[in-house]
Amino acid sequence: MRTAWLLLCLPHAALAAPWMRNEGVATSAQGDILYREVHWRREATEGAERWVLYQCPDGQPFARKHLPASVRPQARGYSLQDRRSGQTAEVAAASDSVSISWKEDSGTEPRQRRLELPPDAVIDAGFDAAVRLHWPALLRGERITLPFLVPARQRYFPVQVRRTGPVRWQGIDAQAIEVSLDTWYGGIAPRLALVYATADRRLLEFRGTSNLRDARGSYPQVTVRFRSRPAEHPASDWQQAWTRPLVERCIVTPR
Repeated sequence: MRTAWLLLCLPHAALAAPWMRNEGVATSAQGDILYREVHWRREATEGAERWVLYQCPDGQPFARKHLPASVRPQARGYSLQDRRSGQTAEVAAASDSVSISWKEDSGTEPRQRRLELPPDAVIDAGFDAAVRLHWPALLRGERITLPFLVPARQRYFPVQVRRTGPVRWQGIDAQAIEVSLDTWYGGIAPRLALVYATADRRLLEFRGTSNLRDARGSYPQVTVRFRSRPAEHPASDWQQAWTRPLVERCIVTPR
């Protein structure tokens, strides 16, 4: 019902105009494909409305995320539904506060909390926007500290971001970014490693802990690579993809 409601709320012009699509492939340390992230947005601006469909290696969708348009893309809310684990999240960001409803799995009840929203707060995928916002400072060698919201813990954790140096990533001039966290979902991964294209500051690679639980109920270590630039697709492609029913389990296939 929620998916149908979101579709009905879109103006006709939005459905007629082309949408931007790009895809990331998440692999394990052994190189197995764990899932794919298919990202859609209505326009190229940083704060544009975004949609993410998570797919099994065979292409079947198992989770979806919606991020509304925002003038503060580094701290916007989102909704998440994962049929594999039953995990759901509803994070609503206002001008000075954020409301969290977090359900860890199908066997637990949602936990709810309202927190203040600091001016420099970062929420979920807003970290990507925060890197671009602080890009000049990072290239100067400055260390940026930001309060990062972890909905599962319903609190902020300090995140330190720094540039470690230039790299070549699959023939692309890029910058390596390191993220140090006091904790990440129970201290599973104290650091994240990111790679951004120097020319357009787009994310090329994420190496760290997934925000989606696996079949064992843990948050696996993944490498997500975005090999292609966002490309225009007709809105009908997004509409068809978004309305597909979610499956409850995936089969991991070799690379």
